[in-house]
Amino acid sequence: MSNFVTYVICLPETQEARSAIVSGVRELVEKHGGEISGASNEDEMTVLDMIEQHEDFADYIADDARAKAKEVHAKAAN
Repeated sequence: MSNFVTYVICLPETQEARSAIVSGVRELVEKHGGEISGASNEDEMTVLDMIEQHEDFADYIADDARAKAKEVHAKAAN
């Protein structure tokens, strides 16, 4: 199992609620010894899914990227 997890959260409309969710997630991560290693204000998972589904996208690219990501994560764990 990986030490990384990715969520896409559909935030509510109000800025107050958005801020509460974001700060709450950050507080929980810090409280339990985690570290936020990246963040985006876009739905990167859907974007990547669309790229991978494109007719011109070669499957080996995704396989290679996943293998390289595992290497990066393994180095970060040491």
